[in-house]
Amino acid sequence: MSAMKQAHPARAALTRAIESKVERMDMAGLLALATALKVPVPAAAVKATGGRERKPVARPSNGEGGVLSGSGIGPVVSAAEGAKRLDAITIDDDAADWAESDLVGAGDLVDRLNISRGTLDNWRKAGKIIALRKGLRNFVYPLRQFERRRPVEGLDLIAPYFASAEEAWEWLVAPNRMTGGRMPIEALRDGDVSAVTDAAAGAFDYA
Repeated sequence: MSAMKQAHPARAALTRAIESKVERMDMAGLLALATALKVPVPAAAVKATGGRERKPVARPSNGEGGVLSGSGIGPVVSAAEGAKRLDAITIDDDAADWAESDLVGAGDLVDRLNISRGTLDNWRKAGKIIALRKGLRNFVYPLRQFERRRPVEGLDLIAPYFASAEEAWEWLVAPNRMTGGRMPIEALRDGDVSAVTDAAAGAFDYA
């Protein structure tokens, strides 16, 4: 009961405020209000305004200045479900798979090349091969850098020009005008060490 008693004075105050506002409106404003509220307008009132009943202005449904409406952001889903839905609408870009198709782990590589794990580690530490980090301690190795069970010549001359192994490998597999339009890694496999070294030296030379 107390809540109802408190609500009654508030409703009365609101009613008085609306009445005060309406009393100060001219006839055209009253007609516009009646039309917006879909209240029947007396013929005498329409006649008083010259017979022109004001109609509400329709807002544009689209275009500049329009108000767009939608169904909201939708239900909240888990991170796993979100990743699944994103994968479903994602188009694979082969141009970005510059390494994934020919990367192998250390165990697989030593078996393929028939070398010891120590030999592989020595090559990596000496900078003779490109080793891409996988996690904190592990590495994966692009197969294209090996020829006849050994690293192609010149990789140790290329790596110092780049900030990371990832950056170096990405450069090695991108066609380069300095190597006749070939990928530098293919030029190395063909024995063009000096051409690739010169290209790497000028890779960031924009002068």
